[in-house]
Amino acid sequence: MYFSHYIGVDISKASLDAAIYPAMDKKSDFIHIENSPKGLREMMSWLKHRGIKSKELVICAEHTGAYTNQLIDFTHKKGIALSLNSPLDIKRSMGIVRGKNDVVDAARIAEYAYTKREKLQLYEKPGESIMTLQYLLTERRQYMRQRTALLNFKSALVEYETSAARSRNETAINSLSKLIKKTEEQMLSIVYEDPELKRSYELVSSVMGIGLINALNTIVYTNNFHSFDSPRKYACYIGVAPFDHTSGTSVRGKTQVSKICRTQQKSELSMAARSAIIHDPGLRKYYQRKMKEKGGGREMHGVVLNAV
Repeated sequence: MYFSHYIGVDISKASLDAAIYPAMDKKSDFIHIENSPKGLREMMSWLKHRGIKSKELVICAEHTGAYTNQLIDFTHKKGIALSLNSPLDIKRSMGIVRGKNDVVDAARIAEYAYTKREKLQLYEKPGESIMTLQYLLTERRQYMRQRTALLNFKSALVEYETSAARSRNETAINSLSKLIKKTEEQMLSIVYEDPELKRSYELVSSVMGIGLINALNTIVYTNNFHSFDSPRKYACYIGVAPFDHTSGTSVRGKTQVSKICRTQQKSELSMAARSAIIHDPGLRKYYQRKMKEKGGGREMHGVVLNAV
């Protein structure tokens, strides 16, 4: 994918640092702005002043979660090409580097975009329903962590617990349980108001072992099945696709999954697979047969569970 200019943007919570590639003057081809619509408008004025039209450029940045939202919204409204990439991919593409600061990082991201121009993927902003579901899933996860912490605290100090402390703890746990339930109800209402999301949800949740959260995670992380063009790519993304580890005649490692993955999604799918083994007769027989083929050792449980 070819553009006349590649803009690298280093994102932080409060500010953005942008650099142009190819650079005519390293000092003047860099700008520091605030991470806000006002700052982004300032960046576009700066690019226009340098004779760079919005249709001739692509902005490349690391995907840093919520800090990237201002850039996503701005480029989507203005119709500016945006490419969001894995921070690890950008870091590894740089080779051996010395030193680090915002100016250098922005320039390196711009150079990365130019180097990868033939394979550069443009970012497509998900619909409002998907974005809202993503936020609600994050909100629910925070409530779950807080409730788990309170439950662990309750069980660990039960012999020293007073009645007043027990009451406070139970009140907090019940309050979090209600918030979790309300969050789930809101997510379901969003799904059932959108015909496409409703159909996807009903199909995904019809799979044995897949409940509300796994179904919604799958819909959100695949952008309702538009972000991946094959099951293998999604399996790789969440860390359940096995890869060889061989080289020549001396290296004969085990085929195993990569640690570079969506660990949260993989963890939740593992729970779904355990549930499916218990409740689905076909998968239970498959699990038992594969365990027998592998020798039946406990160390093989993870391998067969991954296959499930």
